[in-house]
Amino acid sequence: MDADYLVVGLGNPGTEYHRSPHNAGFEVAEQARALCKGPRFSVRGDAAVSQCRWRGQSFLLLKPLTFMNRSGVEVARWMRREALPLDRLIVCYDDLDLPLGHVRLRLRGGAGGHHGMESILQELGSGDFPRVRLGIQEPEVERAAHVDYLLTPLDAERWGVLEEAAGRAAKAVLEAVHVGFVTAMNRFNRRRSAEVKE
Repeated sequence: MDADYLVVGLGNPGTEYHRSPHNAGFEVAEQARALCKGPRFSVRGDAAVSQCRWRGQSFLLLKPLTFMNRSGVEVARWMRREALPLDRLIVCYDDLDLPLGHVRLRLRGGAGGHHGMESILQELGSGDFPRVRLGIQEPEVERAAHVDYLLTPLDAERWGVLEEAAGRAAKAVLEAVHVGFVTAMNRFNRRRSAEVKE
């Protein structure tokens, strides 16, 4: 498809997981597609795909449909298919280490206990790829209850917070596609730090 970037949103397929914290990456992909007015997602094998354009750049939006623990299989397959280097992959996912509604861009790193990211790192053999992390941490949720929390739809108020964060993340992704991830990361993280201080 001759894409300049592969943008991946992580989540689980199925209506029962809609609006769950673990599907934050899917929501980023949906909002990015809407912002650039890309075509609807179509199922290609074990992934939902939309080929989009933004300010002269072509990129593929990908939602793996293999369930979270095997996300890396489809990510690696599409990276090979498009012959893209690791710095042209952007993975969007939920992060229990960030407070609900926070968004951080990071150039590389480990999996941080996230099973979808663990699968991607295993399949690619490296963590040297950009990522957009959406905070889903709730202080009142006990660590032992994290699995249920990750897979259970949020109430309207909490979902509104995560949905707004996904919108900011989607804008950051489009900025990264346009000006490069490092530039976008520096701009976005600096802006967010300034807003927090205010």
